[in-house]
Amino acid sequence: MNQKSNIIQGVEAKKTRNIASQDDRVRCLTLNFFSYKMLIPNASVAEVTELNNIQPLLGAPEWFGGLMKWREQDIPVIVFEKIMNIEASKPQKYRRVLILNTPNNKGCSPFIALGCQSIPSLTMIDEARLAIGSKKSEQATHIKLDGEDYIIPKITFLEDKVSEVMAR
Repeated sequence: MNQKSNIIQGVEAKKTRNIASQDDRVRCLTLNFFSYKMLIPNASVAEVTELNNIQPLLGAPEWFGGLMKWREQDIPVIVFEKIMNIEASKPQKYRRVLILNTPNNKGCSPFIALGCQSIPSLTMIDEARLAIGSKKSEQATHIKLDGEDYIIPKITFLEDKVSEVMAR
């Protein structure tokens, strides 16, 4: 297995296989933010929904946006720019959230939410379009997709951080 395959596998993505063609592509959502572009494997996304009222959690770090009701559950909302220490060129006004499945089901919820400004676009990713990015961080995998910089959030990292906050 080559290094490009590890990029996708390293973010809990499950390769989707087209039974007729045995296609090794991964369905992903792409999102454009003011300061960066994000790629999330579709298998990690439970739903994209409108942002509902968020209840702040006293004493939580700045990156912890609060708790949002979704399907009768309190879902932790993460402000990804804050956890990445990215300065946004414009104030972030989230209209939607991505509800992500947490792979290890730690903490109070099997889901976490990431705020987003736009409607995500579905794209099929194959290895020929990927290259390893030059930046490194514990919060995300940095890649180049068709020559452009993208980040893929490390959902297990986010899940661990949320678990720490919720355990307080």
